Amino acid sequence: MLSPRASRLRDWALFAAAASVPAICVGVLGLRALANEADGARREVALGLSTASARLSRALEQETDRAAAALAALPMDGPANGHPDAAAAALAAIAPPFAAPVLLAPDRSVLLPPQATLPAAPAPEECTALARAAAGPDAEDRIGARRDFLARCDEARSPAGRWLWPVLALDALHAGEERAADQDAVAAWLEAHAAGLSEPERKATAIEVDAALSGEPRERARAALAAPRPERDALVAELRRGGLDATLRAPPDARGLASFRAGAFSGALRSLPDGRSAGFVIHAGSLAGWLRGDARPLPPDVRADVLAGATAVGAAGLAPVATELGGAPAAFLPIAPELAVRLSPADPAAVERHAAVGKRLLVGVGAAAAALALGLAALLFARMRAARRSSELRTDFVAAVSHELRTPIASVRMLSELLEEGRLAPEEHGEVFEALGRESRRLGETVERLLGFSRMMAGRAAAERSPSRVAEAVAASIDTFEERNPEMPRVVRELDPAAEASIDAGQIQLAVDNLLANALKYAPLAAPYRVRVTRERGGVAIAVEDRGPGIARRDKRRIFEPFERADDRLSRAVSGSGIGLSLVRHVARAHGGSARVESEPGRGAVFTLWIPRPPGTAGLKGPTS
Repeated sequence: MLSPRASRLRDWALFAAAASVPAICVGVLGLRALANEADGARREVALGLSTASARLSRALEQETDRAAAALAALPMDGPANGHPDAAAAALAAIAPPFAAPVLLAPDRSVLLPPQATLPAAPAPEECTALARAAAGPDAEDRIGARRDFLARCDEARSPAGRWLWPVLALDALHAGEERAADQDAVAAWLEAHAAGLSEPERKATAIEVDAALSGEPRERARAALAAPRPERDALVAELRRGGLDATLRAPPDARGLASFRAGAFSGALRSLPDGRSAGFVIHAGSLAGWLRGDARPLPPDVRADVLAGATAVGAAGLAPVATELGGAPAAFLPIAPELAVRLSPADPAAVERHAAVGKRLLVGVGAAAAALALGLAALLFARMRAARRSSELRTDFVAAVSHELRTPIASVRMLSELLEEGRLAPEEHGEVFEALGRESRRLGETVERLLGFSRMMAGRAAAERSPSRVAEAVAASIDTFEERNPEMPRVVRELDPAAEASIDAGQIQLAVDNLLANALKYAPLAAPYRVRVTRERGGVAIAVEDRGPGIARRDKRRIFEPFERADDRLSRAVSGSGIGLSLVRHVARAHGGSARVESEPGRGAVFTLWIPRPPGTAGLKGPTS
């Protein structure tokens, strides 16, 4: 069988589990709702990107069709058929904002975009002489000439157009001539001039860089050499690869135009009478510049990135619908086989932040709901425990009262039957009559105590108070107790005859009688009892002291409640109704006072009933309980 403590812990655990289940269910449903909300937000973003992709596609198509129509209507004898500068101006006027004008020579060489103007080199004779000396047989002359060349001829080229500076600088590093050139200088030169290197120069220089440089300078040089080439060079390379050239050799459409999509380029060309081809081309640079401008047909919360090259476009998959890219929605719009536009949210973390805020809110609400559920469960548990406790106390009270009534009733009935049947000798009648009177008084006192308790609990026991000497009422109660228990030692009295208060003498006697009866029940061997009446802090204190087993601290307040008794072995062994001390507290409160107990286990107990003095009497305010 479980102990009371174990039973309480079990009940608490069951109630906590019952209260936690709804909170957990609500939390799980909330998490599912938040997950669905986050998925819905992602789908909404993906739908917005798909809409933006469709809008961008329509804008590109409309502008391309407009430019193609303008190109088809371009007069054959107009500016486009003249000098490249005039052709550039005419083509720029009709080209889409995301495209650049293009003019090809009859041999498919690129006239527009124009070749970048080469920077002016130092005096050819000076750099040429230094270059020859740097390659001469004499080591000392070679080192000095190489150092001077690298210091003054960083823009010099060979007659064939090959850059000389990186060749001599990398040779110096191979030879260990750190004074002539250092690795940082080579990396800086390549960062400034890599765009002007031809494809063979790039490949050769990359091999030399890997052999001569190390650490950060080598990484910088590699990055510079791997940077995209100018669009003109890329267009030239595409023409040499043959794909675009094959498109241009195909018959034109009904408008006389050759539309093409090759490599990272898309556009339209028209043949001119002199064999040249004029038109416009969409490439990564022109497209990126347009998308960075204010005229782009995209909302501000959409970011547009241009992907160029087979690797980048192949990774994107060229799917013109929104997909997941690294956990964030993205849409891809193909422009050419190796050119595409990727659309993504300008703030990719916005959805996740919103979901995180929702999760934190749910956690807070869930914690509050769990706390509320546990609080309500605790309140319900306490109420149920109190109701069960009250039911148990009332059952014990009925049993105790029945026992207290049954004993004197049985005695009265037995003695009456002896008298009725004449089984007693005449000399025994006096003793029997005395016993009958004693049991009758005991029965009457029990009934009177029950009635008084009932009236006090119902609030009908109003104290009829009048200024009186408290010691007289207390002395009368002690006399009654001693007459009822002649076998007990006489009570020690310390009564102040001058102590006065406004009291109901009958109720005071009932309270003192209950205190003495309580001492007799729980400390029968601790007599003599001591009763004191003293003036204390603006009132009168009535104290009943015994030297019994005492009361535990946890029981000091509880024993004044109705039907409550101290939770120890002695209390369970002693019969009682549990209303005596409750009556004492009711009497104290009816007089505007208080009841208290001072006790420690093994050192007896002192029950004190404090009553204030009559109105108008100076004094301190008394204690409360």
